[in-house]
Amino acid sequence: MKLSLLGPGKIQSEYVAIDDPVDSANVRLKVCYCAICRTDAKMWEQGHRDLVLPRVLGHELVGIEEETGNWYTVWPGQACGKCWYCEHDRENLCDTMRITGFHRDGGFADTVVVPRVSLVPVAVIESPYLYCFSEPVACIFNGFANLSIGRGTKVIIYGGGVLGLLAGLVAASLGANPVVVEWSAEKIAKAQPLVGNTSIKVCKETVESDFDCGINACDSSAAFSLCLTKVRKGGQFAYFSGVRKNEEIGFNLLNLVHYKELEVFGSYGPRREHVVEAAAFCASHQDQLANLVEAIVQPEMVQSLMPEVLSGRSFKYIIDFNQSVPVAHKPVVAEVGANSSRPYAAVPGQLKSLVKKVLPVADDMRLTAEKKIDLKAKPLGALGRIEPLAVTLSVIQHSLQPTIQQRRMFVFAGDHGIVEEGVSAYPAKVTVQMVENFLAGGAAINVFCDFYDIDLTVVDMGVKDSFAPHPLLIDKKVAAGTRNFAIEQAMSKGEALLSIEYGAQVIGSGNAASKAEIVGLGEMGIGNTTAATAVISAVTGIAPAKLAGRGTGVDNEGLQRKVEILEKALSLHRPNSEDGLDILAKVGGFELGGICGAVLAAAGNGSCVVLDGLISTAAGLLAYLLCPDVAGYLVAGHKSVEQGQQAALAFMGLEPVLDMDMRLGEGTGAAMTMQVAELAARVMCDMASFAEAGVDEQL
Repeated sequence: MKLSLLGPGKIQSEYVAIDDPVDSANVRLKVCYCAICRTDAKMWEQGHRDLVLPRVLGHELVGIEEETGNWYTVWPGQACGKCWYCEHDRENLCDTMRITGFHRDGGFADTVVVPRVSLVPVAVIESPYLYCFSEPVACIFNGFANLSIGRGTKVIIYGGGVLGLLAGLVAASLGANPVVVEWSAEKIAKAQPLVGNTSIKVCKETVESDFDCGINACDSSAAFSLCLTKVRKGGQFAYFSGVRKNEEIGFNLLNLVHYKELEVFGSYGPRREHVVEAAAFCASHQDQLANLVEAIVQPEMVQSLMPEVLSGRSFKYIIDFNQSVPVAHKPVVAEVGANSSRPYAAVPGQLKSLVKKVLPVADDMRLTAEKKIDLKAKPLGALGRIEPLAVTLSVIQHSLQPTIQQRRMFVFAGDHGIVEEGVSAYPAKVTVQMVENFLAGGAAINVFCDFYDIDLTVVDMGVKDSFAPHPLLIDKKVAAGTRNFAIEQAMSKGEALLSIEYGAQVIGSGNAASKAEIVGLGEMGIGNTTAATAVISAVTGIAPAKLAGRGTGVDNEGLQRKVEILEKALSLHRPNSEDGLDILAKVGGFELGGICGAVLAAAGNGSCVVLDGLISTAAGLLAYLLCPDVAGYLVAGHKSVEQGQQAALAFMGLEPVLDMDMRLGEGTGAAMTMQVAELAARVMCDMASFAEAGVDEQL
């Protein structure tokens, strides 16, 4: 079988015997695997003026000489051996170079005839398809031959495709510290398994400079320019990839070569000795190279894969011609769009239906959304935290056109028995007074919600006093305040379950008319910073002395007393750090339980959930313990001055959107962030990309 390129965009499969003549100078190989190079895809798309059709493409191959059973990869060149370049060990630049897969038929076939001198013997390994990387790795070795790369060398590489990552891998193997700059969040994510245990850093951009060596490994003129500026005086610059046709690079930039006295090296195809060196590298780095294999595919798929290879989004596709040779190992390729949910501890039967409604967000949508926001007409990351917020909304709504039409704020209130220990600067009666102020419209959260046009609801989860019916109020009182958890559990397990269920009921089901695209969660309860700190300490294992803050404004003596009470209570109850319900019952509060249930229900509805400060973050942490998938729906509204909040956010992998030095609570920080979230959605939907705006794109 062979795949013949007949013209632009047309590959034909032919099941014919290949009877090319074999003599002392040539060898017939049984092709086992051949990779699809982007050069192959470019010739498929637009041909080449020197390409004679029909032609079998493919130069990154590994096969077996059937007569001997020996395995070989191939140096794709065939040099004359007589010209100046050949006589000076530069045969890759031979004046009459002939290339397998271009001047003669290549590896997109089950049999190929190649010059004997082009054969590079390879050892039998578990994953022989990885020898398909020998040619691109050899290109790296060719380029590195002119560079001074060794232990401690600072190397910057622009382009996180296969070539750029291979360059990083080779540099790291030499003891260097490579930084790979890649604009695509999708590629960065895909590169993580490769770079995980290496010195390679992959990022969208870096403020580092004065690199010893810069390597341009993509076709962007912006990348070329940025790479050149990053190299220190007297450094080296390697030009690994041609820039797209008709691009312009100003002489003001190129003058840096003069002013910095840079050494500049071009790098084209490899010499045979580099393929020998590369084959040994492939054999010794199988685990890392396997992460660059997008998939092993059947020959019939090649035509349909060419546009994907051209896009530059994917890593390496390898064609399997191995129908008769017993080679077992192939990479496991994840199904596109598959989600992996973190395991979580068993939850009580009463909560299982609530937890099961929370579906994990789709990582494939995250990568697509990150790419869209990166391509907007702006420098990468220039809109700060608006950009990840826009991505979060797209992921939650599973749409690249996220919208926010309804915003709702819920303020959960409850009293705490722990105030008996003097942990607050305000008396317990302030809880009921502040709730009455909410209902009268005179609190900060009323002003914020009125200004931002957010629907406000106040929920009585456990305030000591009762309230008259009010349009803003929902009565979900579990009890008239919790017990003093310095001497006994804050609540029973049944009360803890009820508080979570009540919080979920306030949010309602996904079919309810009150469903909102975004939900903010605030609180009110004198003493609740102590409860929240106890929760966070129990989960994270961080000592109360490092977490406790001043709450409503206790003095130094009061803060020390607060720490002592927390240490005593946690020692007394020893809550299970992995059991959110146990922690809530022993040291929590009814409003924390209500917020926990609200988080679960809102996430189950597919709403974005904006946490406020310390207390709502602690409640979100309890929901996270019960169902880690809620993290995909959570947004940290603002950075509280309470240090415990930062520990809880770090545990969940969240970063606050705003930093306004606020510590009020009530949901005020969340309200501000809800407005920013709507702005982020508009940016994702309405802001033009570089291409749409007609602006030159940067890397």
